Amino acid sequence: MWNDRPTSGLNGVTILLALLALLLPAAANATAPPDVRRTAAPASAADWEPGPATYAKVVTTDIPITMRDGRVLRGAVHAPADPETGEAAPGPFPVILVQTPYGKSLDGQVSDYLVERGYIYLTVDVGGTGGSEGQSQLFGQVEAEDGAELVDFAAQLPNSTGKVGATGFSYLGIDQVFTASEVGPDSPLKAIFPVFTAADPYRDLFVSGGVVNMESSLGLIAGYFGLRTFTPLAERMSDPIDALRLAIEHGLAGIPFELTTGLDVLLQQGRVHDSDYWQERAPQRVLQQVVDNGVAAFVVGGQYDVFQRGEPLLYSGLQNAWAGRPVTAPMRPDQEVTGDYQLLWGPWDHGNQGAGIDLDRIKLAWFDHWLKGADTGITDTDEPFEVLEADGSSYRMAAFPSEQARVERLHLSPGKQLTAAAQAGDNQKVWFKGISLACSQSINQWGAGALRAFVEFCHGQAGLQGLLDALQPGDATWDTAPLEEPLRLSGPMSLTLNATSNKTETMFVTEVYDVAPDGTQQLITGGAQLGSLRAIDSERSWAAGDDWIMPYHPLTKASAQKVPVGQVTRYDIEIRSSFVTVPAGHRLRLKVKTGDTPHLLPPPMKLLELLGGVYRIKPGSTLNLTVG
Repeated sequence: MWNDRPTSGLNGVTILLALLALLLPAAANATAPPDVRRTAAPASAADWEPGPATYAKVVTTDIPITMRDGRVLRGAVHAPADPETGEAAPGPFPVILVQTPYGKSLDGQVSDYLVERGYIYLTVDVGGTGGSEGQSQLFGQVEAEDGAELVDFAAQLPNSTGKVGATGFSYLGIDQVFTASEVGPDSPLKAIFPVFTAADPYRDLFVSGGVVNMESSLGLIAGYFGLRTFTPLAERMSDPIDALRLAIEHGLAGIPFELTTGLDVLLQQGRVHDSDYWQERAPQRVLQQVVDNGVAAFVVGGQYDVFQRGEPLLYSGLQNAWAGRPVTAPMRPDQEVTGDYQLLWGPWDHGNQGAGIDLDRIKLAWFDHWLKGADTGITDTDEPFEVLEADGSSYRMAAFPSEQARVERLHLSPGKQLTAAAQAGDNQKVWFKGISLACSQSINQWGAGALRAFVEFCHGQAGLQGLLDALQPGDATWDTAPLEEPLRLSGPMSLTLNATSNKTETMFVTEVYDVAPDGTQQLITGGAQLGSLRAIDSERSWAAGDDWIMPYHPLTKASAQKVPVGQVTRYDIEIRSSFVTVPAGHRLRLKVKTGDTPHLLPPPMKLLELLGGVYRIKPGSTLNLTVG
């Protein structure tokens, strides 16, 4: 079924979420993802019991760390302390490295749970942020090299065992992967624990099928620029003159990054397309080096995370690298796997990672194994990919796509039906509007979880979605019949869309829903595609038979081509991988529309090509699902 070769056709934390809530409209939304109800460690470590809290904590702040080029980064050490005297305990202890662009004193990434059980934390302001000198890189090569130096610094801290781990989420998780790729073999860095981490920030966050993700981009600019610029005033309070110098320098970095990127989006040029700039910042490209360096990785991902697309690809990439296979290929169903590279997936958005489970306990089991040599059992598994569902159920897989997976095709049929067999006749028309009014979970997902309360409020208003639908004709929906048995979605999806257009540009937004018998709908996943960027990279796409189950679009300026007016054109639209079970009696719904406000921004320079667009969906269009 699966083609063996790759084939064809940032968010901050608490302060960022608060900024997002202020910046983004409280427009609409659907059911918020319920927290999973589960407290146990992974099955492979179920019998392991962590020790009690033994230590207090002592913190040393504003530590200067001189780098190879003379720049000074600044860190803080959170060390185990004698609970009676408050003095640093002699140890020795392993060190956990945290690299943050959001301010080492504000970020909240230190786990007292681990410090109390014998770990030193070293938190460092990334170069060009907080109290650290330099030019902000946004995951550039200098930042990776800094990470490798910081690992060596951490290993030599007083009372250190010389063994180092790394943790953190979002931007901090991406930095872990690049650091692990840069340290070289036999490094003090033995294991990382990246939570909510991208494989390809350009495709996972910045765009969807070439359509810019405005909501998350605004949040990233607000959080990253704001915190980078103003945290020196908190991080360097002991030296106000230096704090002001750093704040000015960090603020001016907005010219080559935020300002340049914003202009490129408005003018549809430069960074709005994929390029060497974005490829340098894609962790997926360095996964082979991570494995070659012998650094183990436990990834945590979320069904409603902003990096939903990329987290399974980190897992398959690491497992493929370990097995000697291409990093970007789908895993083989019979492929040998290792417990050294794992993924824990739950029904979480970017703001509630690990809700309902004891993530600290899992992290402790991981680091106790790799940094203390304890037999926690966490790597004793031949199914290193664990899925937790919202109802508390769970299952494990070895491969991505799952070794039990198969592809099912549902045809977009007349009468707004999704059917197993193709039916003759035209389907619905879709009109370009560029905006949407909907109680959509996507508003909370791409708002990094900051709008969860708005989602719940909107969902509680009886009849609101029906009213909004009536106010915006021109979308198209297709439903299955009520399911006779549960349907487990377990991986990539795509929409093969055959359509005509009366304009030279098109914009499609797709959403897949679980619809309950009472009509309540829960967004499962989605995707989008700008018609001019529909070209397929046959070496990077995943094929299942004659269809692309995970199409990969170059999204470069060179790949752009106008949509032929009046001709049937094929669009292979990537829909983000999902791991959700739709209950028996429910229906699966596909919606095709032309906007997702405020998530997606129609390209301003292409509005004349888009306005007045009418798209006619033709026979042969299919929703392609990975199930089982």
